[in-house]
Amino acid sequence: MASLNTLRTRGGLIVSVVIGLALFSFLLGDFMSSGSSYMNANQTEVGEINGTTIDYVEYSNAGNNFTEIVKMISGKDALSNDEQEQAQNMAWESLILQYSYKPGFEDLGLALGDEELVDMVNGMYRSPVISNFFVNPQTGSFDPMMIKGFLSNLDMDPSGRSSLIWSYLKGEMNNQRQMNKYLNLIAKGTYITDIEVANNVTTANSTYSARYISQEYRSIADSTINISNSEIKDYYSKHENMFKQDGSRDIEYVVFDLLPSIADYEDAAVHIKEIAKEFQASENPMQYASLNSHSSVDKKFYKSTELDEAVATALYNNPNAVYGPVMKGDEYTVSRLASMKNLPDSLGARHILLSHEDQKVADSIVTVLKDGGDFIALSKQFSTDNAANNDGGDLGVFTPEAMIPAFSDACIAEKVGSIFTVKTDFGIHVVELTKKTPAIAKAQIATITYEVEPSNETQKVVYGEASKFIASASESYDTFKSTATEAALSKRVARIRNIDRKISGLDQTRELIRWTFNVEKGSVSEILEIDGDYVVAALTEVSEAGTMPLELATQNIRSILVKEKKAEIIKDKLASATSIDAAATAIGAEIKEVKDLKFNSFYIDNIGVEPKLVGAICGGAKENTLSKPVDGMSGVFVLDVNNVTVVEDVTKQSERVLLEANSLNYLTERVNMALAEGSELVDMRVKFF
Repeated sequence: MASLNTLRTRGGLIVSVVIGLALFSFLLGDFMSSGSSYMNANQTEVGEINGTTIDYVEYSNAGNNFTEIVKMISGKDALSNDEQEQAQNMAWESLILQYSYKPGFEDLGLALGDEELVDMVNGMYRSPVISNFFVNPQTGSFDPMMIKGFLSNLDMDPSGRSSLIWSYLKGEMNNQRQMNKYLNLIAKGTYITDIEVANNVTTANSTYSARYISQEYRSIADSTINISNSEIKDYYSKHENMFKQDGSRDIEYVVFDLLPSIADYEDAAVHIKEIAKEFQASENPMQYASLNSHSSVDKKFYKSTELDEAVATALYNNPNAVYGPVMKGDEYTVSRLASMKNLPDSLGARHILLSHEDQKVADSIVTVLKDGGDFIALSKQFSTDNAANNDGGDLGVFTPEAMIPAFSDACIAEKVGSIFTVKTDFGIHVVELTKKTPAIAKAQIATITYEVEPSNETQKVVYGEASKFIASASESYDTFKSTATEAALSKRVARIRNIDRKISGLDQTRELIRWTFNVEKGSVSEILEIDGDYVVAALTEVSEAGTMPLELATQNIRSILVKEKKAEIIKDKLASATSIDAAATAIGAEIKEVKDLKFNSFYIDNIGVEPKLVGAICGGAKENTLSKPVDGMSGVFVLDVNNVTVVEDVTKQSERVLLEANSLNYLTERVNMALAEGSELVDMRVKFF
């Protein structure tokens, strides 16, 4: 029977997939405890998908269900911040699948019959969901006996947990197969035309050289260009798609750093000296360090040359000495020799891995090997380590620390050429030791780290400073700004989109981000504790999802129109020129050259990133003919292609294969983008999670 405990060992791909389907019981508790004011803001809508409103309760319930699944599979009681963030995003995607994609799949007839469902479990076309879940941890491969045992015992699990997992797996199989069918339909409809192939072959086989001149936009003063309000409005109405935006909030905030005071450093110095004294008297230095260190203790053995010179000089072969306390930054370290051992630098071995129940088989294999048996043949016949079997069971050369202690200790105790067995968590290993370097003295150093932290008194002082600030700054953004200036506090700025869950430079910002999407412009926050410091923020700008308002787009539009009018002025100067020399005279420019340019070039030497210029030289201009003006990123260019070198490196057949492969490689991404856009998503989860 494949027990739930066994399934928990499959922590890799399947846990990542499951995590992606909504882990919100933890988040729900966090939300409810952080303040019910959010719920009172008349905002119970988490979002909208394809015209369907997703409310807080539905979103949370779905998350709670999948949270239980993940707990059962991974054995975790709590989730990391990254797992929580991934959970939110993938739970949202599962709802998109439910309300937007699946109805369309059903309309297309992309349903799964009973026979196909059976085939996905144990047929020729087994679902990857099954293959990746029921994997033998010893072999790393799909084990049909695991799923057989799991299914045969479904009804014997009184907790119902196995049934919940199986229900989830079936749903995932169905969803994945439907999506694959849809993508295959799209893929069958893609086609590369002969014209595409011919054009790509020409540009791939051609290298271009050209002469060019340019005049930069900055050569014309912005003050000489007049842009009317009507021109701005006209551009805005014709290019609305350019100004689509996610919902966002702009904030300014001040940070009251919670740092240790002078008194905290003095107290820490006294305390670490007491620890060092007890450390020196301890009979078990490693145990004492493990119990008293602020960070995990390194238990590895090192040669003297691998240690810090001062540590090696003070402690190597000197069990009664203590090195430190030594302070670096805000952290003290105290070190003491824990143990000395003669150990090899490296080991070599090959093994045959058997299950824990096969001790008699292992003993028989040892006997056969000692009588001259073929190790490689026996490994292929009996070993469950498929990876090592590719090399006849050879594990190569490794350091003792690279293997689990039981295996390494057994190898260290044996001589090269010895054949023996050792039990580990993986099973019974039949081992032949193939290499062992000479043993040399190595030291295990127990090191205590002690970080100087702000005391309660220091926290009260810093919090008092933040409280004094907010007492004057809380009325409005104007008072926030003036109070910060008077207090000589440095204001930081951030733009937060509705899909963001972190602010650059800060980590634990969930509460601050939620606040920004639940208050009005000009609001000032309460004192928030973020990354161990105290933060006060003011909301300075609100941009709702949709089309950017004209007043916010005006400056951007003005810059575009100024650039366009400058381009027209330069083009007028070039209008009568019939040669590159005449064009150079018309604008007083120097003729320059670009050589060996390919169509797929991203950057042009001495010019920079100019995709339109690359396209004009390699794709449009006639040889020895003055081109039309090119509106580049930095200025206007005219050019004269003076040489084209053609080498028949790329054929039509190879180019067609490449284009078709590229088309399929980007198919999933493009389809998902199109489906998401067609789903008319309104995502406001940030107000709650």
